[in-house]
Amino acid sequence: MNISRLRRSTVKSGVLTLVCAAAALAATGCGAPQSSSPSAALVDQQQPSARGAVVSSTPVVDLNAKEVADRLAKAGIGTAQIRYGVRAHRIVYRTVDITGRPTTASELVAMPKNDERDLQVVSWLHGTEVYRGEVASVNDESTDRATALLFASTGRAVSAPDYLGLGKGPGFHPYGNPEATVSASVDALRAARAFARRDGRDLDQRVLISGFSQGGPATMMVGRALQQNIDPYFRPGALAPIAGPFNLSRFEAAAADDKVAGSGLSTRTHVRRDAG
Repeated sequence: MNISRLRRSTVKSGVLTLVCAAAALAATGCGAPQSSSPSAALVDQQQPSARGAVVSSTPVVDLNAKEVADRLAKAGIGTAQIRYGVRAHRIVYRTVDITGRPTTASELVAMPKNDERDLQVVSWLHGTEVYRGEVASVNDESTDRATALLFASTGRAVSAPDYLGLGKGPGFHPYGNPEATVSASVDALRAARAFARRDGRDLDQRVLISGFSQGGPATMMVGRALQQNIDPYFRPGALAPIAGPFNLSRFEAAAADDKVAGSGLSTRTHVRRDAG
């Protein structure tokens, strides 16, 4: 299977849809942030061992608006919506593994360089990555990092989790596991909020959730979990799932046989039929 060719095709498709996702999320849930609920005290009293607690933070990006535009243009992403510069950190936070045991995971948290104290928040859920070093918190050339910069430059905070076992997280990545996907992503939101509050900022309760490829079904999983009150503070604000693998077994079988010509935004896998 030609992994490099498949990856380039996936990235190209993702870049073409990012601006659409940004516009969709920007147009939805764009009212004034809700005031903190009584449950906000739960976050304020967070213990160092609690899920979502910040273990470490490492600065990885500090760009003005022009530098953000240059970075996005290099990645092939439109720059019309950019308003602010962006600072981003790699955050290592506490979560649980697929057995419910304590572990850690990493994420990229990006913040706009403006004076707003209450920010809408985007949870960006990335597509399939084979190598742990390709995720947004680690790889400066990652398309997912560029996506986080795009959202943050519009004035929103961004939580871009690496999921379990990728980035700086220990162990292996349990691909597509619903419980692990939700726990890592929701705990990443908690960590992003805890990190923002250290700087005197807070995140809106209504989360704007989007993701590409593997992140498509992850978007639906996290949105439903928040709707079902998995967290006492965060609620789903808007969902924009993109090109999720809805026929995964058929796609993987075709990809392994080098029969994948490309993929679209529908639930049907497109397979090239060779002559003969």
